[in-house]
Amino acid sequence: MTLTKSGAALMLAAAPVLFSNAASAHEGEGYTARVDDHAPIGVMADHFHRKGEWMASARLMLMSMDDPEMATGAQKMSGTMVMAGMMFAPTDWVTLTAGLSWADRDMTMAMPMGGMMGGTMESEMSAKGIGDLKLNALFPIIADKENRFLLKAGITLPTGKNGLESDAGTRLMASLQPGTGSYAFTPAATYVRFGEGWSLGLQAAADLYLDHNDHGEKTGDQYKATAWASYTLVDNLSASVRVAQAWDKPLKSAMAMGGETSTQTTLLGGFNYVIRSGALKGNRFAVEVGLPVGGDRGWRPLKPDTSLTLGWQLAW
Repeated sequence: MTLTKSGAALMLAAAPVLFSNAASAHEGEGYTARVDDHAPIGVMADHFHRKGEWMASARLMLMSMDDPEMATGAQKMSGTMVMAGMMFAPTDWVTLTAGLSWADRDMTMAMPMGGMMGGTMESEMSAKGIGDLKLNALFPIIADKENRFLLKAGITLPTGKNGLESDAGTRLMASLQPGTGSYAFTPAATYVRFGEGWSLGLQAAADLYLDHNDHGEKTGDQYKATAWASYTLVDNLSASVRVAQAWDKPLKSAMAMGGETSTQTTLLGGFNYVIRSGALKGNRFAVEVGLPVGGDRGWRPLKPDTSLTLGWQLAW
């Protein structure tokens, strides 16, 4: 079905009416002040803002992988990522977001030694740089004191470095590169239920890669689902428990055309804290720790280990 210009104009004109109730409900007293108004820090695109509001955020994410499948090849990997984000609501019915990351990854490789002695020799590889730019539009479909339902339409732009080389002058593997070199469509849907001192949330999301990069690679599509429960300990502190499930399809290239989908189940716990008064009033701080509890490594040579995410947010 082809969408005409007049049809698109009608949809845009109707959008403020469709979302007006959600925006008005978001302004309700006691709604935005909740410490669990924001999901655990590892969940993105979980809330929206009123017209004219801004929000800045920063996240520090630490991860590691080990338990190699083979005695040669990748043996262990660690990564640090810093992500800066901005949110702005030009109208009550849409919130725009942008996020850019910087990543630093290290990997230990084991290579077979020739000769009669056999054995392996380890070498270290590392890569760091700016990642891909993520742009999103969040649409509040339902939002009152008890329910919130958001839809996200997002894209990823290939701004990150994707051709970093080792000391020997060969291109590093894709898993070390800060960027993918490809465009992606990133939809998501989020539902949150708020109660007296508690909240429950669900989110389904996907990263759908649209093209091959300059090196002939196409990053595998990623599908994610998560559910969480938050409990307010005191007015400005909440605790959360979350389970996350991920399905990662293998990279496609002339060198690697197959492999099984990698699955991962992670159990996470965290805290959200908001400052209620003083010069730092409104600043939010959060922490979340994740531990893998299941899954199938599939095409990945390593298994994930413990992860840590620290975050800061401030709206005005």
